[in-house]
Amino acid sequence: MASLHLASNRILLVLAISAFGFLGTGCNIASSVAYFVTPNPSVDAQYDIKDIPTVVFVDDRRNTVNPVRFRRLIAETASQDLLDQELVTEVYSPRDADLAARQYDRGSTPAEISRIAEAVKARQIIYVEMLQFALSRDGVSPDPFAACNIRVLDLDLRRQVFPPKTQDSEIGEFNVEQTKSGNKSYLLQVTLPSQTSQGMTDARVRQKLGEALAAETGNRIAKLFYEHELPAVGANLIYQ
Repeated sequence: MASLHLASNRILLVLAISAFGFLGTGCNIASSVAYFVTPNPSVDAQYDIKDIPTVVFVDDRRNTVNPVRFRRLIAETASQDLLDQELVTEVYSPRDADLAARQYDRGSTPAEISRIAEAVKARQIIYVEMLQFALSRDGVSPDPFAACNIRVLDLDLRRQVFPPKTQDSEIGEFNVEQTKSGNKSYLLQVTLPSQTSQGMTDARVRQKLGEALAAETGNRIAKLFYEHELPAVGANLIYQ
């Protein structure tokens, strides 16, 4: 009888331990579910871009971006993202905009932005003035970063629509020089997280970093015009 009572106690003890373990596991499961279903923070569009024929023009007359194919990748990535997000249904080739700029530039006097847009028959131009594009800050460790000024000009309205232009800047509003003397621009800064231990002497590393930085810059330009989620920490590692 005593042995039966002892056995019963052991069974109750095992059941209690099992129940405790189950509850503990249940808490972990609940925590895991809560972690995974928590939405990433979202960022609103900076400007609701019109669905009219558009061209992305990356202005790099100071040769900040080298080689040239990285500059083209910036413009083409932004253009494709605008199409993929169905923000605009017609986007003209950025290469055509580059050709028009070279055709209408007069020595040290750059062509007006409106003339570049009209040359490719666009009614809206996303003007990107490159300020910085570098793969390293110290010349040794990979640390890609880029910076550019962005404006949107509406050819139908004959004015800058993003960011809103200054009230006292009515004349020359489509001139490239106006970027420095009157109209506001949106400053976009782009950095990439680095997970590589290789130095900058490897040409393959430099090429991979440059392509990743150019693609991310183009993508970030397009994201100014639609709501998007910020990636989770560590989810934006582009190269290893």
